[in-house]
Amino acid sequence: MLGTLETISGTNLYQNPTEHLHDSPTGPPRRPTTGIRPVTRPSPPTAHDDPRPRPEQPSRRDLLLGGAALVGGLASIPTASAAPASSITKSKWDKEYTFGHSQLFMDHYHQGILGILGKIAGEAELVGELTSRAARVVRAGHDVWTSMNDGHMPHWEQRADRLGSPKIMKDQKDLKLLKPGDMLFTNHCNKQVLATRERGVYVVAVTISYIDNEFRPAGFTDESHSNPDGLKLKDVSHVILHSHTPYKQGLVRAPEIPEFRLCPSSQTGVGALHWMLNAELANKLADPKAKPVEKSIEYLETLVDRIKRIATHRDAIRETAVAMTRRIRRGGRWFVRSDAHQGLSSEMSHVASGPMIVNYGDWSAKPRENVLLVSTITPEHPAEVKAARKARAEGALVIGIGPATLDGKTPRSGLFSQCNVQFENFSPESHGVIRIRGRQQPICPTTGLTTNVIQQMLCAQWVDEMVRRGFVPYFYQGGYQQGGSEYNSAMKIHFERQGF
Repeated sequence: MLGTLETISGTNLYQNPTEHLHDSPTGPPRRPTTGIRPVTRPSPPTAHDDPRPRPEQPSRRDLLLGGAALVGGLASIPTASAAPASSITKSKWDKEYTFGHSQLFMDHYHQGILGILGKIAGEAELVGELTSRAARVVRAGHDVWTSMNDGHMPHWEQRADRLGSPKIMKDQKDLKLLKPGDMLFTNHCNKQVLATRERGVYVVAVTISYIDNEFRPAGFTDESHSNPDGLKLKDVSHVILHSHTPYKQGLVRAPEIPEFRLCPSSQTGVGALHWMLNAELANKLADPKAKPVEKSIEYLETLVDRIKRIATHRDAIRETAVAMTRRIRRGGRWFVRSDAHQGLSSEMSHVASGPMIVNYGDWSAKPRENVLLVSTITPEHPAEVKAARKARAEGALVIGIGPATLDGKTPRSGLFSQCNVQFENFSPESHGVIRIRGRQQPICPTTGLTTNVIQQMLCAQWVDEMVRRGFVPYFYQGGYQQGGSEYNSAMKIHFERQGF
């Protein structure tokens, strides 16, 4: 469902038609496939884009304009040499003045995610080879283990007991449990992994942003996430599988925040690989004559198609980001919750390349200005529905991201009924999208990955709208990066003073 902002309390998005947005998206309007009336595309910018801050809190711009008016008054006194100057004088360089900001941040993120998935398609042959080996390992009575889940959301998304998991690959928590003949997929690179390889475990190293490897500049990774023994992935593994997530983690380049890129991406890359491996392995165990590469590509193509469809939300995402910007500038707080899949909120809170404002501050200070984002994989989790209802009753802007329909059922009083804005995640299956012979339920879901992409796009566009209005929010630099922890400590006092 593509939501609109007509019912948002506390905003005037449709009351003043002259309040347009800056830098309207290019290209023809996109119509949602859900049959719901599309959100009106923003018109070209006008001088009325931004509502002025409240009188008791004059902005830097107001102060400067006040000073300019004073100077203008003095300058109006006639002098012998005074000559009128045009206030609209243009220069031959005007067309170059994009301030490094020529693309909407949500589009930057969306294109970056599709780029990562496009590169992962190039790993399909290796995925086929590795899952064929894994199937032989299982048939021989050994185990396939995984610890390719470093980060925030992966710990929840890639657990063996996650709904939709075929429960073939086991969560690796103690390397001592691995025996000769077993197989391990891991992000880690240290002498313990090397020792595991040397005692007969087949080790597949999977690249991740958070852990040092040979595919990034020397010295980029902080010592806390480097290997003190100087080992690299090639030293501890038999083969390297690339997740193609950038070592810088973020995808959005905001000129106003030049130190690092914003909005994390690692979950999409490593998550897609995780489900591709599971799909292919389950299929080969069910059918010894299965093709070398089949179900992994089916999963990847399904995921890519659904993430492409997220582009139909562009207009609504931007409208929502503007409403969030106005509330947060008035002192509102931004909270994210995800009771059904706690990894979703963890990927927005205290995360490398993520905003400092999320889940910070006192909700009760200005409840009518607050924003509650509920990111989910189900349309009617009781705790999520209750939280959304309460926040909306208090006047907060409530945003829901998830499936409107799950397994063919659409609840009448589910989460979306309590939200001002709803974003369909195009993942209406609780168990997954891959059918395997002999299994009653499909496996390998896309629900978590598509919901996460939408919430990151919303965050990216919120930053876009903030900086266009001259308000630059603070973000966390990855603690795994050299100087990241020091940067975060230094910025904390400024963030707390500013509030976002």
